[in-house]
Amino acid sequence: MARGGGSSRVRRRRACRRCAALACVLACALGVFIGVVRWTHKAFVAPWIPDTHRYPSEWRGLPRKCRRRLAYRLPVDFREMRLGAANVQGTIARTMTYERMYRDGFHRGATTTQSLSVDDMFAVGVDGKLLPKLTPLETGVRAIVMPVPVGAVSRTMHEKTVKHLRAFGFTPNVDVYLQDPNVFHFSVFHASHHLEEHAVDADEYRIEAQSIGNGTQDLCPIDAILERVFVTTGGVVVAGWNVEKTSRGEPSQLRRELRQALPNAPQNQLVSDLYILHTTLARIVGAPFPNADGNGIAKRMSQALTDELCGLELTLAGVWFVEEKHKLALALRGTVDKVEMPFRCGTA
Repeated sequence: MARGGGSSRVRRRRACRRCAALACVLACALGVFIGVVRWTHKAFVAPWIPDTHRYPSEWRGLPRKCRRRLAYRLPVDFREMRLGAANVQGTIARTMTYERMYRDGFHRGATTTQSLSVDDMFAVGVDGKLLPKLTPLETGVRAIVMPVPVGAVSRTMHEKTVKHLRAFGFTPNVDVYLQDPNVFHFSVFHASHHLEEHAVDADEYRIEAQSIGNGTQDLCPIDAILERVFVTTGGVVVAGWNVEKTSRGEPSQLRRELRQALPNAPQNQLVSDLYILHTTLARIVGAPFPNADGNGIAKRMSQALTDELCGLELTLAGVWFVEEKHKLALALRGTVDKVEMPFRCGTA
């Protein structure tokens, strides 16, 4: 009996050690898994979770993994969207805008940005490289933008954009101009722009800045997820973002606050869409091959970039009030003055 009891205790100890070892392995695996997810900065949906969502038709061309990431991060089931519920208006508006802009495609020779053509923005040096045309402004462009935090997400967007541009035959700074990843940003609102100038003196500038700060301090950070990459009709490579269900902030709310804070701002805003949340990654200024199908190349590259970047997540914690001393200074590496204004959710 003693031998039998001792054997039983040994078996129990062995079983306990095996369970402890298995628990350690699972804990380590989970830690590695969480680390990988955080390292990629992408939304994750476990493959064993059943996919019960009804996706909108605008997502038909997106990769399945992208659709799943979006469906689990956006604020509502898309079945509710078709009912026109107020709380989903921004989400579906952004989705429809990005799909339409992707479908419109790239048209060589079209206006690129803010009614400017490629020739308005760039010259070509003796070495064949693109040279931004920095046009001084008598009245600086005063704008409110949300900066993309410099780090893993901005670096990933830049590196993957360069990778796929090269894969489709483009040569950076020859037939495509890359946005500086240190100043990736979301255009939100203009207090003055080059099509409708509103000059101010130093005192009026301080009043504007104070009004913007008073409006933004009551707003909350925006949690965003990258939905789709597309090339506009004018050749701008754009990342279109949507707002996650965890977000306490919303771009349309920010634009409404700024409209109230800046009653003298241009009525015709350069970004007229209340809901859009987009980042410029690059500008196509030439064709990679003679007689190339520019629209076909742009669409295939958009699909490749979407497949790689969809699901990236970031938090937008505030705005910059910028004054551009050159036309398109943020885009073309001109002179920019900026004042940082964080979102404080109403706290001091």
